[in-house]
Amino acid sequence: MKLKIPPPLLRRCNRLLGLLLLLSSSLSAAQAPLSHYYQDTWTTRNGLPHNSINAIAQTSEGYLWFATWEGVARYNGREFRVFERGEHTGLPDSGLRSLTPDGQGVLVAGARGGVSRYEQQRWTAEPPVAAMVNHVLRDRRGRLWFATEGEGIYMRDGGGEHHYGVAEGLPGAGVYRLLEDDDGRIWAGTSQGLAWIRDGEVAVVPGVPPVPVLALLHDERGRLLIGSEQGLYVWEDDSARPHSPVLAGEAVSSLLLDDEGSLWLGTIDRGLVRVSRFGLERLGLAQGLPDKRVVSLFQDAERSIWVGTNGGLLRLRDAPFTSYTQDDGLAGNYVRTVLAHSDGSVWVGSSNGLSQIRGDSITSLPLRLPDGGIPSVLSLAEGRRGELWVGTYTHGLLRLQDGELAEILDRESGLGANEVRAVLPARDGSLWVGTAKGLNRLAEDGIRTYTQADGLPGDFVMNLFEAVNGDIWVGTGVGAARVRDGTVTPLYLNSQENAEYAFGFYQEPDGRHLWMATDRGLLRYRYRDGSLAVVGRRHGLPVEKMFQPVADRLGGLWLTTNRGIIRIEQADAHRVADGELAQVGFELFGEGDGMASSQANGGSGPAAVQAADGSVWIATAKGVARVQPERLADFGRSRLPVVLEGVEVNGQSTGITGPQRLTAGSERLQLRFAGLGYVMPERIRYRTLLEGFDQDWVPREHQAQAEYTNLPPGRYLFRVAAAYPYGDWSEQEARLAFTIAPFFWQRSLFWWSLGALGLGGIWLLMRLRLRLLRRRAEQLEQQVAEKTGELQRQSQAFERQAREDQLTGLANRRAFDEGLQAAWASRGTAPLCLAVLDIDHFKQVNDRWSHAVGDQAIQAVAAVLRRELRAGDLAARWGGEEFTLLLPDTAVEDARRICERVRRAIEEMDCTPIAAGLRLSVSLGLAEAGTLPDEDKLLSCADKALYRAKREGRNRVVLWS
Repeated sequence: MKLKIPPPLLRRCNRLLGLLLLLSSSLSAAQAPLSHYYQDTWTTRNGLPHNSINAIAQTSEGYLWFATWEGVARYNGREFRVFERGEHTGLPDSGLRSLTPDGQGVLVAGARGGVSRYEQQRWTAEPPVAAMVNHVLRDRRGRLWFATEGEGIYMRDGGGEHHYGVAEGLPGAGVYRLLEDDDGRIWAGTSQGLAWIRDGEVAVVPGVPPVPVLALLHDERGRLLIGSEQGLYVWEDDSARPHSPVLAGEAVSSLLLDDEGSLWLGTIDRGLVRVSRFGLERLGLAQGLPDKRVVSLFQDAERSIWVGTNGGLLRLRDAPFTSYTQDDGLAGNYVRTVLAHSDGSVWVGSSNGLSQIRGDSITSLPLRLPDGGIPSVLSLAEGRRGELWVGTYTHGLLRLQDGELAEILDRESGLGANEVRAVLPARDGSLWVGTAKGLNRLAEDGIRTYTQADGLPGDFVMNLFEAVNGDIWVGTGVGAARVRDGTVTPLYLNSQENAEYAFGFYQEPDGRHLWMATDRGLLRYRYRDGSLAVVGRRHGLPVEKMFQPVADRLGGLWLTTNRGIIRIEQADAHRVADGELAQVGFELFGEGDGMASSQANGGSGPAAVQAADGSVWIATAKGVARVQPERLADFGRSRLPVVLEGVEVNGQSTGITGPQRLTAGSERLQLRFAGLGYVMPERIRYRTLLEGFDQDWVPREHQAQAEYTNLPPGRYLFRVAAAYPYGDWSEQEARLAFTIAPFFWQRSLFWWSLGALGLGGIWLLMRLRLRLLRRRAEQLEQQVAEKTGELQRQSQAFERQAREDQLTGLANRRAFDEGLQAAWASRGTAPLCLAVLDIDHFKQVNDRWSHAVGDQAIQAVAAVLRRELRAGDLAARWGGEEFTLLLPDTAVEDARRICERVRRAIEEMDCTPIAAGLRLSVSLGLAEAGTLPDEDKLLSCADKALYRAKREGRNRVVLWS
C-alpha cells in the first residue's frame, strides 16, 4: 500500500527536505538546478556492448568502467574498449553486475560466479563463486565479500571461504548490496530486507520492510541510507525509520551522495531523483533520461554524474555554456537579439516576443500590439532613462517604459520601413534606427533619413555602433559606413577576401581600432590611417561568416557564427592583422559545451553582448546561450591523468608496462596514449618528450599518438603529459622506458675486437715474415687496402641506412632535408619546386585490410614515384603515408604536369595483387620557391597546398598561391 500525501503537504515537505539537506551538509551547496546540467548519452550505437549499465566505477589511473550484460566497457573519453568472457579475462560469462575499485585495479564480477581482477593491462581470474555475483566488497581487513543472487553471501579471507545464507540468519537468499560501517559491521541489502554481520553473527535490522533492499549509502552525517522497493529509509541511533514523506514509497534502486552534499536516487520505474537546496527534482524520459529504470549512479573525479539505466548511459555535467530556452520560460527559442540592461537584467528578443532574465528568474512580457499580434523582435537598445527600445520584424520600433508599451514608431511616423534591425541611442540624445530601407536619425529637430543616395553602401541596415569619438558606424549588406557630423562615408570591404556583409562591431576602449564581423572573417579598421586587415579562414579560423565580436575581460574576442562560437586572443588577432603571425589560435565551442544550438543568429543586433558580471550572452537558433569566460580556467584545473594505450614496433604490438627491450632493427616505433578527461576530451592537448632523442618537449596538440623512425640503438624514456585548454600540464605523466639493442656490428666491442684482431695479425706477420717483409710489402699493402675498403663500404652502408627509408627504399626525411638545403643553396636564379604527397584515406586502408596491406600500398606508391620522376628529381618518404618530391630546375607548370602524371599513375594503378577491392589515390600540394625567404617556407607552403587539396575533395594537385 502506497502512502498518499496531499499536494500542499508534499510541496512543503519537499522544500523542508531541501533546506535540511542544505543545513546538514558540510560541503558546498549544489551549483545549479538539475535542468541546467548538460546531458550526454551513450548507447550501443556509440560503442557500449549493452544498454543496461549495471555498475560504474573509476580506477585510480583514471579510466571509467561500465558493467553490462554483454561485457565490461573501459572508456577513455573517446572510445570504449569492451572485454568479454574468455581466456583473456578469465570470466566464465559476459554478463557482469559488479565493479569494485581495488588498489590500482578493479574487481569485475557477475554471472556464473565469475570474478576477475584487472590491473596494469593484465587480467587475473579469481576462483568463481557458487552463484551470480551482484556486488563485491573488500573490507578494511582485506577480506572479500560477495553478494550473490539466491545463494546469500560468501566471504573469503586467509582461512578460506565462509558462507552466510538464510540458515545463518539472512532474511533473504538474494543479496544485492554490501556496505561496511565504521564499527566493522557488514550491512547486506537482501531480497527480504536488511541485515548486518559482525564476528560471524547475522542480525536482521528491524524497521525496514521485508522487500528487496537494492542500495546502501553512508551520508555526510554518518547515517546509513537504505534504498528499498518501498522507499528510502535511514538508520540512525540504532533504529530505522522512513527518510522523509516525499520519498515514501519510492522504489529506490541506487543511491549517490555527490561532493556538494546533494542526494541522488535512482528508481525502478520513476527515473532519477535529486534532493538538494533546490528541493526534490526529477529527471525522466521527457527530460532526456534514456530509460525510467536507473540501475547505477556514480560521480567521477571531474564531478560529473553518471547515470546507468536499462536504456543506456547518461552523463550530467557542468559545461562552459548555459542555455536558456522556451522550456525554461523564454517567449521563444529563435532568439535574434540580446541586451544587457543597466539594471543588471538581460533582455532576450525572439521571434515569439520579449523576455527578461534576472538572476535565475525568466519573465516573458505579455506584450500585445494594437492589432493583437505578438511582436517578432529583431533588435534591442536601452535608452538614456532606462527605457527599452524594441525593433520588430513587421511592427516598427516600440518603446517600453517599466514593462509597458509606451510608443510605436513606424513608416507612418517617418521610419524608412517597419523592419527595424538596429537601434542606437547616441550620446548626443539622438536615436538612430536601422531599417530594411535605410537609416533614420530621430532628434528634436525631426527625423532625417539616409539612403544610398546619401552615401550609404546599401539600404539594408543590420547593425549600428557609436565609436569613442562619436562616429556612428553602420553595417549593411554591401559594406559599412561611417556617419560624422551628418556626412556619410562608405567603407567597402571587398578588398578583404571580397567581404560584403558588415554584421557587427566592437571598438577597443582606446579607440584606435574597430573590429567588424563580416561574411569573410574578422576585419580590423585602424583609425590612424583608415586601413583594413582581415583575420579569416586563411589564417586558420574554421568559419568565415561571423556575426558579432564581443571582448571579454581576459583579452579574448568571442565571435558568433552559424557553426559555433569562436574565441581568439585579441593580441593574436592584432599580430595576424599586422602580418606578424600566419596562423591564429582559436577555440570553437558548440553543442558539446552546453549550447542548446551551436547556430548563432545574426543580421540584427546586438546578436551577442557582455553583461555587467563579465558573462557573454549569445542569441542562437535555440534560446540564448551564456558563458562566463573567467570560468573556462575551472575546466582546466581537473586532475588529468594520461595513460599509454598501445605500443607498436615495426607494426607489431608490444608491452606498455615496465622497461621494454626492443630488438635490433626496430625502425618504426608508434605509441598511442590518452588523457583520461571526460568533460572536454576532444580539447585535450598533449606533449611528449623522448629522453635520449628530444632536446625539449614536443607539442602534439590534440594528436594522441607519437611515432619515431630509425632511432639509433640506446636507452630511452618516453614521457607524455596532457592538459585541458587554460589548464596546467598534468603532473601524472605516462612513461615507458625502453632500450633498442644494436646489431652486432653496432657494438663497440665488435670494433675493438676487430681492431685488436687486425693489430694482432700485423704483429704475427711481422714476427713470422720479417725476412720476407720487403718481398711481401706490396702484397701486405694490398691486403691493408682491401681491409680499409671493406670498412669504408660498411661505413657507407651504415650511412645509407641512416638516409634511406627501410620500407620503400626512398630517401628518408633526413636525406630529403639535406637535399632541399643543397638545392636551395645552389639554385641561384633557377626555378625550384617542391610537392608534398599524401595517400588519400590511408587510415581506411589500415582499418579495412591491415597494416601489412597499408605497408604494401606505401611501397607501391614509392615504386610509381621511382618510375615517374626524372633522374635529377628527389623523392622521399616524409613519414607515415606522406611523401615529398623535390623538383630542381623545374618551372612550376612543368612541376604541375609531373605531379599530375604521378597522380594519374597512382589512380590507374592495379592494386588487386595487394588486396582485392583496393584502390589508391593521392593528393599533392605544390609550391614554387619564387620569392619565398627560405626552404622551410617552401615546404610549409607545399604542406598548406596539400591541406587545400584535401579540403577540396582529395585526389588532386593544388598549387600554393
